[in-house]
Amino acid sequence: MYLLEIFFLIVLFTFLIAQNIKGLSRKISLSIFLIGAIIVLLTILMGQFRWQLTLAYLLYAILALTLLKKTSSRIALRSTGVILGIILLIISMTLALALPIVTLPKPDGPYVVGSRTFSLIDKSRDESYFGAPDEFRELYLQVWYPGRIDKTPLSRPVRTLWAELYRGPRDPVTFITGYMQGIKTHTHENIPFLKTGKSYPVIVFSHSLGLTAEQNTPLMEHLASHGYVAIGVSHTHMAFRVISSKGQAIYPDPDKVKEAFEEGAAIDKQEYEVRLTRTHSAEERAEIIYELGERAVVMNEQIAIRVADLRFVMDLVSNPSDAPPELSKLLEQTDSNRIGLMGMSLGGATVIDTCKIDTRCRAGLNLDGGIFGQYLRRPLKIPFLSMVSASNRKFDEPLLVNSTSDYYEVLVNGAKHGDFCDMTFLMPFMKWLGANGPIDPWRVTDIVNTVSLSFFDAYLRDGPKPRFDRKVFPELRVTMNDQASK
Repeated sequence: MYLLEIFFLIVLFTFLIAQNIKGLSRKISLSIFLIGAIIVLLTILMGQFRWQLTLAYLLYAILALTLLKKTSSRIALRSTGVILGIILLIISMTLALALPIVTLPKPDGPYVVGSRTFSLIDKSRDESYFGAPDEFRELYLQVWYPGRIDKTPLSRPVRTLWAELYRGPRDPVTFITGYMQGIKTHTHENIPFLKTGKSYPVIVFSHSLGLTAEQNTPLMEHLASHGYVAIGVSHTHMAFRVISSKGQAIYPDPDKVKEAFEEGAAIDKQEYEVRLTRTHSAEERAEIIYELGERAVVMNEQIAIRVADLRFVMDLVSNPSDAPPELSKLLEQTDSNRIGLMGMSLGGATVIDTCKIDTRCRAGLNLDGGIFGQYLRRPLKIPFLSMVSASNRKFDEPLLVNSTSDYYEVLVNGAKHGDFCDMTFLMPFMKWLGANGPIDPWRVTDIVNTVSLSFFDAYLRDGPKPRFDRKVFPELRVTMNDQASK
């Protein structure tokens, strides 16, 4: 919470009690009111006004109006007012703590992180799947890269977290997510690209179902600070909110998202849990997972679209002249022979499928995603790492069994699904709901950043194979195939 918010809640509670103490001087209540008014004014001027405290501000307005009364209410009415007021205070404070203003980890690489955003149109595909056959497929990209800051750093604004969700047209999404403008990243928008005379490896990122290209911002910053160009892809109609090239807000298709979620939920049905538990052969367990993945028809349809999205972006990396001018200049500094793919949840499944069919994927990384798609039975022939929670570990076992290149499974004890993206910071209440685990957000972010960088350094920069010291990372349980262990 902002310091001003804490002061305001203290003043508001004092105001509530003072207004309901019979015989208390009106001058005291008026003084408390004026202190609260000053705090509210400062909150607005400093850009710290958050919707989470709407009920608290409403209570303050009601108490201010009661100052106009010249007589005291009966004790029963005053007591009821105090109880209702305390309830409003508790709700506001809970919302403020559940959706907090947080400080993000600072990337530790040698480079300053820059960022630019692009809207791309793929004229080879349309949006028939989402009911718009007359529209070409459009994607939103956020690119993080090694940059430089000139002598006037104040002219280079720092990007705020998940900014794509609250820019453009005003709507309920901008209202709900606008408070994130108070969360500063370590990315400077539109700063010059740092040219070092050598090309940079590229990592293309696919987000989870319903989130956004920016959902793993500390990870993207970490990679860019160490000399990677990280390209986050928002899969239009499957991302939380995308602003098109025409300035229109595009939201997920509710029916398609619902169907995909329902299919995903079916993974944990008792039928599969029991079958997997009773099966001792790794090959037999893999067959059960394949069968499960093949039943997810809608999810596989959407993964096919996502795979095409990633391949379209890789086309531009391979042929920068086909990209818009500003993006083309940036991609000219990259090495198209060193492309890695990375995804979280459904994005992880997308990356697995893409790396099975596109040889430009030199290495792939999956953050707690399962196995779905059109090519789920094909073996992986490139180095791959899956970072998983305990509950999802079993669904990646076929990769360990069937990979013909180096494969690593990294189990993060104490982490759950939401901890593999920024929700580990943004939504602490997810721990109460069981979507986030007991692991500390800073700790799990450090683990994800370190493991990811070590893996990509090994296979995109020909570094040593990744090995993780149990004394440094006691939370990790690493399993690898024979090729990786050599």
